[in-house]
Amino acid sequence: MKSIFVSKLEIFKLAINDFKSKYAGSALGVLWAIAEPLVTVAVYRFVYTFAFGGGDVCGIPYYLWLSVGLSAWLFAADGLRSVCASYRDYSFLVKKMRFNKRILPDVRCVSSLFSHTIFLSIVVVASILNNTPISGILGLIIMVIICYAYVLSLGKILSLLCGYYKDVQNVLNVALNIGFWVTPIFWNVDMLDTSIKRIVELNPVALIAEGYRSTLLFGSFMESDKFVYLMLVIVVIYLTAEILERKLLPNMADKL
Repeated sequence: MKSIFVSKLEIFKLAINDFKSKYAGSALGVLWAIAEPLVTVAVYRFVYTFAFGGGDVCGIPYYLWLSVGLSAWLFAADGLRSVCASYRDYSFLVKKMRFNKRILPDVRCVSSLFSHTIFLSIVVVASILNNTPISGILGLIIMVIICYAYVLSLGKILSLLCGYYKDVQNVLNVALNIGFWVTPIFWNVDMLDTSIKRIVELNPVALIAEGYRSTLLFGSFMESDKFVYLMLVIVVIYLTAEILERKLLPNMADKL
């Protein structure tokens, strides 16, 4: 039990340092972590409320509906990029004999969670200012945990493969660029035919974004069948990551 606590504490400390390093050398430092999402939400509100004349999705202002979905996408996309590169970026730690290399993907995922929490908090405040009833905070917390589990599990697989093949980072960037447009972030999945909608919802990030919107904006949790499917996908990915970790991590230092 003590060793587990020490490991979690080490992850948290390294994650804080990793989070700070993103803004090292800038005048505002970590304040950029607040300024960037704040400006993003403000720009969306101005563009879609004033420049484009408003519009809403199921009674929710489009900019707010978009911001909630975008927060889920950014956590998934930025988190996967960060976790994927964890072993390469921290190669000096991987080569240390006594260092627990397994925690590096966790460190990067927790660091991404810090940024996500800030962005999501700003979106929640925007929802309150818009007089949108906030009744699904507990469900939203569950969705954040689900998104974290997805990013960490898939990120572990990518990080292990990236340790052996650097091209994995480039493949991931291309996949995320395509994924952004085929995932219902800027557009509403309900616009599609039922058959196509089912195909789109095979994408775990599409379901996570839908879950964020359902809980925060509409006060209802995601449908049970979608929840079960999402959990099964994450469990399969997690078990795959565990198997690959046992096979690939012991020789990682020689490949970096």
